[in-house]
Amino acid sequence: MPQARSSGSSSGSSSGRSQTKRSSAKKSTGAKRTTTRKSTSARSSASRATKSASSRAAGSRANGVAAADQRLEAVAQRVRKLNERIIDESKSAGEATLTAYEKALKAIASSLERGPGKSDVEWVSSLATTQAKWIRDVTAAWTSAARGMLK
Repeated sequence: MPQARSSGSSSGSSSGRSQTKRSSAKKSTGAKRTTTRKSTSARSSASRATKSASSRAAGSRANGVAAADQRLEAVAQRVRKLNERIIDESKSAGEATLTAYEKALKAIASSLERGPGKSDVEWVSSLATTQAKWIRDVTAAWTSAARGMLK
């Protein structure tokens, strides 16, 4: 059968419970204080490490800047050489294009003289010959000016 509780036992058990709560609260407070102390000491040692690292970094920054300047100068030199190669190759390609263009226009002028320039009709022959001469003259002047620009 269930037994009834006495008033003395309930107050005793409740005081036992409150003592348990207090002791666990003290333990948790103590744990928090310890944690706080540890984190403070960890922060101070971290700040010391940061200060010493920053003083070393200041010395190495001067070396790093000089090294960066040397690397930058080396890159700039390579870019200059590359640009010179591009310009030289462009000039060569331009010269080849001019030569091909000149050759094509001279072939057109020659075909005008051979075809309509051999016509029995005087004005057609004269017109074809004059046009062929004009094409040659303009081609020579134009390609000469263009070659002058390439040099």
